[in-house]
Amino acid sequence: MKRAHVLIVEDQAGPRKSLEMILNPFFDISCVERGNDALNLLQYQQVDLITLDLRLPDVYGVDLLRQIKRLYRDTEVIIITGYGELKSAIDALNVGAFSYLLKPFKIGDVISAVNRAIERKRQFDRLKGFLGEIGTVIGLDTGIGEGIRKLKEDPQLLEKIRETFNHPEQEFEEKKQINQFEFLRVLIETVENKDPYAGGHSSRVNYYGNLIAQRLKLTAREREDLQIGTFLHDIGKLGIDPRIVQKRDEYTAEEAAALKHHPEIGVNLVIPLGPSSNVLSAIRHHHEFYDGTGYPDRLQGKEIPFLARIVAVADAFDAMTADYPYEYRKVLSLEEAAEEIKRCAGTQFDPEIVDALRQTMQEEKERLILRPSISLDS
Repeated sequence: MKRAHVLIVEDQAGPRKSLEMILNPFFDISCVERGNDALNLLQYQQVDLITLDLRLPDVYGVDLLRQIKRLYRDTEVIIITGYGELKSAIDALNVGAFSYLLKPFKIGDVISAVNRAIERKRQFDRLKGFLGEIGTVIGLDTGIGEGIRKLKEDPQLLEKIRETFNHPEQEFEEKKQINQFEFLRVLIETVENKDPYAGGHSSRVNYYGNLIAQRLKLTAREREDLQIGTFLHDIGKLGIDPRIVQKRDEYTAEEAAALKHHPEIGVNLVIPLGPSSNVLSAIRHHHEFYDGTGYPDRLQGKEIPFLARIVAVADAFDAMTADYPYEYRKVLSLEEAAEEIKRCAGTQFDPEIVDALRQTMQEEKERLILRPSISLDS
């Protein structure tokens, strides 16, 4: 297999040399010290992954990341920086970074993050080739709803997907099997990338879900199921008319009713892949309200599955803070969203999970850009 190419963008000689030594046995490496040099190199050199420092002498790293993802969307980016604050991590994830590591970094963490990012890049490349092969069936140039309907109606096509994405490959000197959920996650992110305002939503919900999980006593299996559930929670929207899903104005009653079917559609889409009951319940019930007024089953309180309650908080937090140009609602700052989540505890959200999110943010308060007039202690 052809070695992947990694570009290290780092102005400090020590970290730059360390990263080069760590990664050189496995990848082809290029190094630059400035953001403009990185953009110049990308014009003539194909790069699979970039490790990017946030503090460069000529440009702020998130601004450079934004340019890279606009011009070279398929290139994965890992932020590696000593400029560590939660807001910068969220900004980078919002723009499309794969992950975020702090200096001083550990060799194992770097190798693990780079391997996972390279694997996702290869899955994206395989997905694009696969979508090209089946073209009008699931192809992104046609309506995704039509493609999903055909997928459901054609068992042979589903079997082809399974065979294609479960084919063992030689990867980093060991055989790995590509998970079917990875196919669906990559498909979701590929579709999200068509919409500049929805791109990265699933990744951010996954990120916030992990923040919440750090405060709660989840088993290893629950953490794994949460990873899958957060990435797939909105997969049912692939079966909704894209004109509704991508609408930027307030929904009509008919459009809102149609959109409310996406949790049930999502469950039907992933059932053939044999997910756990925790994953299915997270997908189906992430819009249930704690007071029983949500959908689709109007579950109440602890009747709502635990992981679904976590996804509900993470999903809402991203919806409040993501920079979508909705004319009918205000985009909230992180602290404003935390206050709104708190206000809805006990009605829309599980108070225990709201507290877990707020406690995590409280611990990070000194590294957040918060308005002085708002306190998370209240």
